[in-house]
Amino acid sequence: MNSRLERADLILKMIVEQYLTDGQPVSSKFIAAQEGLDVSPATVRNTMVQLEQSGLIRSPHTSAGRIPTTQGIREFFNRMLQLQPLPMRWLQQVQKQLPLELPVSLLCQRAGQLLTNLTGCVAIISPPKAGERIIRQVDLVRLAADSLLLVVIDEDGDILHRVLHHKAQVDNATLSQGLCLLNAALSGVQWQEGMSRLEVMAQREQGTLQQLVSRVLGQLGLDEMQQHQPLIYGQHQLLLSPEYQRNPALQQVFSMLENPTGLVRFLQTLSSDGHVKLVLGKETGFAELASVSLIVQRYQASPHRFIALLGPRRMPYGQFVPLIEACSRQLNLNLNP
Repeated sequence: MNSRLERADLILKMIVEQYLTDGQPVSSKFIAAQEGLDVSPATVRNTMVQLEQSGLIRSPHTSAGRIPTTQGIREFFNRMLQLQPLPMRWLQQVQKQLPLELPVSLLCQRAGQLLTNLTGCVAIISPPKAGERIIRQVDLVRLAADSLLLVVIDEDGDILHRVLHHKAQVDNATLSQGLCLLNAALSGVQWQEGMSRLEVMAQREQGTLQQLVSRVLGQLGLDEMQQHQPLIYGQHQLLLSPEYQRNPALQQVFSMLENPTGLVRFLQTLSSDGHVKLVLGKETGFAELASVSLIVQRYQASPHRFIALLGPRRMPYGQFVPLIEACSRQLNLNLNP
C-alpha cells in the first residue's frame, strides 16, 4: 500500500472513531492536530475530498466537517476496528450471571438482561427452545381442595410450574388417573407429539378428568408458544431515550421489535457460522432499521441459537464486540459441557 492510501486510511479511521465518540462532523483542522499524522491541514482537506469522492465520508450540511457514510463505517469495521480487552468487572459479571448447569431458558433470560444492563442497548436472544424438545417428567401435586400444581420438566432441565384451579374438587382417584394419563401421553416424547397424544386421550374421557386434562393442554400450549418466541430486553430504554421522541425512525424500530419474526429470521441466517457479525441498519434490508446497528453471534450450533445487540450507529463497537463474544463463549460452555 503506498503512503497516500495509508494516509487516507488513517484519516478515515480518525473520522469514524471521532464520529462514534460524539456524533459530530469532524473538521480537517481537528484531524491535522492529531498525533501520528504529521501533515498540513491542506493535505488533510485534499485527502478528505478523495474520501468523499469515494463515498466513504460526506458533509451533513454546509459546515467544513464530515461524517462517515455507511460504506465508510463498514470499511472501518472490516479493516481498522480495534477491539478492547474486556474489563474485568464485565467478565466477572458474565461468569457470575451465567453459571454452569442452569436451564437453557434461565440462561437466555440472564444473558439478555445482563447485556442490556451493561450496554444500554436492546438485547435479542433467539427462542430458547428447539421444536423437537422432549418432555422428561410430569407431575401433579395437590395444593388445596380446588387447586393443583402442574410440573413439567424437559430434557434441558427447564421446569414448567403452573397452578390449575378447579371449581369442582378433584378427588384422589381422579388425580391419580390424570397423572397416569399425562405420563402415558407426555413422558419421553417430543412436546408437540405429546400434546397431540394427550388431546386424543382427553376426548375419550369425561367429567372432571376431561376438564383437568383440558386445562393441562391449555398450559402446555401456552408454554410451547412462549418458548418459541425470541427474548427481547431493553425496549424501555429505547422508549425513554430523547432520540425516540425526535426520530421517527426509532419509533419504527420499536414497532418492529413488537413483531420481530422477520428480524429473528435475518439474525438466524446472519449467525449461521461461529463468527461475530457487525451490521449497519441499511445493510439488513429492513427500512425500519436504517438508523441502528446490530452485533450478532451464534453461541450454539445445534439447535441454532444466537445472541444480538441492537443499538445506535454510534455504539462503542470495540467494547461491545468482546462482550458479545464473552457471553457467547460462556453460554456455549454451559450448554456443551
